[in-house]
Amino acid sequence: MRRLVRGTVVPPPPIVDVRRGSSTSWVARLLYGARASPLLGAWGACSSEEERQLDNTARELYCKALTHASGGGRLARDWIAGCSAIVCPSQNLVNLALKHHGTEQDVERYREYLLLALHRRTQAGSDKRGAANGLGSMPEVRCFVYDATRAACFHRYHKVPEEDRRRLDTVAHRLGVDAEVSRAIWRLVESEGTVEREKQRALEYPWSD
Repeated sequence: MRRLVRGTVVPPPPIVDVRRGSSTSWVARLLYGARASPLLGAWGACSSEEERQLDNTARELYCKALTHASGGGRLARDWIAGCSAIVCPSQNLVNLALKHHGTEQDVERYREYLLLALHRRTQAGSDKRGAANGLGSMPEVRCFVYDATRAACFHRYHKVPEEDRRRLDTVAHRLGVDAEVSRAIWRLVESEGTVEREKQRALEYPWSD
């Protein structure tokens, strides 16, 4: 099925066999509610080749940009590192999550990577400008904003500081996500936080923090 985005027809990404890796489809459904979802910005299971050669791969660019978008705090980094360990068990990715100081330049590099990927996917003209209109509707972008919001909210019992929230909104806008969509993702993550607290109360976790 094709989706119409601001007058630009954006085909869905190629179908990937998410069964590669016994738990990949389960993790995708747990995180995003769909078995066929990008994980850390890439489709399909993490291969051993990716683990050896992480330079300029989607997952490295994704993690670097994510540390900036989420605010780069300790708890946010813990969330990113935990997801990295589950999705693609590579010590390099975990180290990036815990130690890399994300900047706006990391977001720009990831944006350029996405524009090139979308240009190839849609064959939109002779340059990437035609593809930019559909950037905000890419599953990779929507999942990125969701992941950044989850990381920013991880283990917070109060609202995310306004500075961190403004940073994330700015990154989302730079990646082509409308303000309405960003607000919807914020509400979703806040609702998930409420459900998590309800679980703790209902199950009476003696180890809960």
